[in-house]
Amino acid sequence: MTMLDNKIENCVFPVNYFYDIDNFTWTKSIDITDDKKNDIKQVLVGITPVYSYITGRILKFKTKPVGTDIIRNRSLSTVESLNHFGIIRSPVSGNVVEINQEIIHHPKVVNDSPFERGWIAKIKTKDNLESLDSIRTIEECKDEMASQIKKFNVKCFKSFPDFQMFELGTECSATLAKLDEFMIKNMRIGHVIRLVSDDPTADLELLRWADQNKQEIVEIVQEKNPVQSSLRNSSNNYLFNIIIKKIKD
Repeated sequence: MTMLDNKIENCVFPVNYFYDIDNFTWTKSIDITDDKKNDIKQVLVGITPVYSYITGRILKFKTKPVGTDIIRNRSLSTVESLNHFGIIRSPVSGNVVEINQEIIHHPKVVNDSPFERGWIAKIKTKDNLESLDSIRTIEECKDEMASQIKKFNVKCFKSFPDFQMFELGTECSATLAKLDEFMIKNMRIGHVIRLVSDDPTADLELLRWADQNKQEIVEIVQEKNPVQSSLRNSSNNYLFNIIIKKIKD
């Protein structure tokens, strides 16, 4: 994240991109000298962290092949996860000149890095990005993006979790025992799990556990507990979202 990027909740939105709120997509112009003729430019197209969260862990992309003419707001690609099938609609009209092969072979890259490694297609277009009503800079649509994040209860983390574990009302010692068992039985090296705990000592206990077990704490995000924060004299006013990466069997 740069100093100029916008952060909404825990989601980062680069300032040099254009956003299509309705279609959950972004586009970014690429300066290519040879493509300045006849106002043709090249742009990258991808999905926002909001849509990445809605889909869940992405399992498959099917994208229009190189050479295909694309019409703005029409299908560029489809995306599949365990619980979601959706159409990705192009924010611009033009011709597909390149597909990101990394996302075809490793779709979760889009979950982990929607703005950088996770771009979907490169398109040649004559569209003037600044004049299209359907796409805007993050400064121009920040309030709408914040509303969308709230509507879908979007959670952004540095690494998108492969698994989730919710341990509410459970002492940390019992949670750690469950976590150990789950990681042994279900997780391979490189997998990421999101552990949600309302134990007030969860952050310190998990840091100690990770050090002892040689696992990686990617991020700890604290948020208000929507249930307990309204109760008086509660010690569980906050939830910890602890993102853990398995780096050792």
